[in-house]
Amino acid sequence: MWPSARFVDESVAFSRMPTEGELDEVARDFDTIVVLVEDYELPYSLEEWEKRGVEVLHSPIPDFTAPSLEQLLEILRWIDARVHEGKRVLIHCMGGLGRSGTVAVAWLIYSKGLPLREALRRVRSLRPGAVETYEQMEVLGELKGFLRSR
Repeated sequence: MWPSARFVDESVAFSRMPTEGELDEVARDFDTIVVLVEDYELPYSLEEWEKRGVEVLHSPIPDFTAPSLEQLLEILRWIDARVHEGKRVLIHCMGGLGRSGTVAVAWLIYSKGLPLREALRRVRSLRPGAVETYEQMEVLGELKGFLRSR
């Protein structure tokens, strides 16, 4: 298994951005990739994943910011559909902390019904420093409120 991946459950992991030299190894371990970096941050084209048979969701979020609740729900629903197909999903941003950490915490809240504090504790136990900004914490709180109101 690619050593930079941190699994939050049996099917979903988060990490830093793989280098071009790591793409083959990552593609052996994951069927789908959620790419959260902006275009200018990518050192290779997303077609590199597709050439390796990896399905990609590119949902760019500016560094040190958070997705909107709508964008976050779109990402979570996409991941959920892939997991239900039996696929393994890797979520990545640049450093594997803020953006991917936020989505990893959101995944635990969304898919497992964990309280925000517990989901954050689990993700930070895997990657200390995950979820870096107040804005990222804020959208996680919005997610929890949204899911409670359904």
